[in-house]
Amino acid sequence: MGRGRLSGGAEMKTLVTLILTIALLIPSSASAAKADKAAGTLLIHVKTLLDCSSDRTRLVPPLIAAALKKGHRVVLLFDADGVQSLKMGRWFGGHSTPLDRVKISRPDRQRLAALLGTTSDGTPDIYGSLLHFLKGKGVAVYVNKRALLRRGIDHDHFDHVAEAVEEERIVELLAG
Repeated sequence: MGRGRLSGGAEMKTLVTLILTIALLIPSSASAAKADKAAGTLLIHVKTLLDCSSDRTRLVPPLIAAALKKGHRVVLLFDADGVQSLKMGRWFGGHSTPLDRVKISRPDRQRLAALLGTTSDGTPDIYGSLLHFLKGKGVAVYVNKRALLRRGIDHDHFDHVAEAVEEERIVELLAG
């Protein structure tokens, strides 16, 4: 028994379909490779205080979440006046930071949840807790050790979600 053959026209259509399918798959693979190369490290350099009076407090977390969603490695560096965002205490010492005293609005939580792939209820409702949550998602958090000292914040009085680093490490972060 011989192999059944298609008519000349049907054979040609099958061949063209096969070639077109292969041609469509090759650019898709190349695009995926370019996307993998594009997903690098994003450094977010916080140089101003994040607290209840700053709109920046609401802008930084969605940027981090969007970068994580795109597959980027995120590095968050608190520097200059931004180190005050991590300062513990208030009038009577306390164990909270300015970020711990800012609630996340319901719409902002829903937006963050969508970016992070979680539920709104699974997303923290305070920015200080959100910082710890994001660190758990892989965000590297650093604080300029010298800036802490210049603001009078000693080793025991800042949120250790951030690792205090010297100038050499900061240069590496900024150059990378």
